[in-house]
Amino acid sequence: MSENESDKFAEDDLSLSSHALSALNEFFLEQQEQQQRFEQLKQSSSIQIYSDTEQDKANGVHMDFFKEDWQLSQFWYSKETTDIIIQEVLMHTSEEDRVACISTPTVFVKLKSITPALKRSIYLFEFDTRFDIYGSDFFRYDYKTPTEFRDCSKLRNTFDFIVVDPPFLSEDCFTKTMITVRWLGKKDTCKILLCTGAVMQDLADRLVKARMTSFYPQHQGGLANEFRCYINYQSQNIKLD
Repeated sequence: MSENESDKFAEDDLSLSSHALSALNEFFLEQQEQQQRFEQLKQSSSIQIYSDTEQDKANGVHMDFFKEDWQLSQFWYSKETTDIIIQEVLMHTSEEDRVACISTPTVFVKLKSITPALKRSIYLFEFDTRFDIYGSDFFRYDYKTPTEFRDCSKLRNTFDFIVVDPPFLSEDCFTKTMITVRWLGKKDTCKILLCTGAVMQDLADRLVKARMTSFYPQHQGGLANEFRCYINYQSQNIKLD
C-alpha cells in the first residue's frame, strides 16, 4: 500500500470515528433533555394531559416520550390496538369504577389523556419508574413479588376492570402476574382484558377464566411471537375465537 493510500484510509477512519462520536453525543444530549423534562414533570403539583396529539406534545406527556426499553420487555401497542382496548374499558365500566392497568402503560397513558378527565379511578402497576410522574396513580410493581406493592392490603378485591399484559412470555411470569390480577379484582365481577402470547391460552382459561378472542393486538415495532387478546366477559366488539 502506498503512502497516499495509507493516508486516505487513515482519513476515512478518522471521518468514521468523528461521525460515530457525533451520533453518540447526540444520543447523550437527547437522554439529558429527556431526564430534565421528567424532573420538571415530577416537580409539577398536577399534570394536565390532553387527548389531542399536539396538545400532548405541548404539555410534554405522551407515549412517544417514553422510549421502549427492550431489557424490560417493553413493546408499546399500536394506536389502533390502544384505541380498541380503550373502547372496551369505557364500554364496560361506569364513572365510579376502578381500573387497573398492569404492565400496560400504553393504555394507562391514553386513558389519562382523555378530556374531559374520566371520573373512573385509573391506576398503573408498572416496574418502570419513569411513570411515577403520575404520582399516587402509579404503583411500583414487580411480578416476581405479585402482592408486594404500596397499599397492597387496601387494594385487594377493589377493581372493576383490569387490563394486563405480563411483561415476559414465560409460565412463571404469567402465573405470578395472574396472582396480582386475582388479588386486585373484585371477586366474580371483575372484567379482565389480557394480552399475551397464544401459547398461554390454557393458563389464561385455567387461572382467570379468560378465553381467547379473534382480536390480535399489534405493536408499534412489531413482535415475532403470536400475540392474542383474552377476555373473561361478553363483548360486542371483541368476539371469542
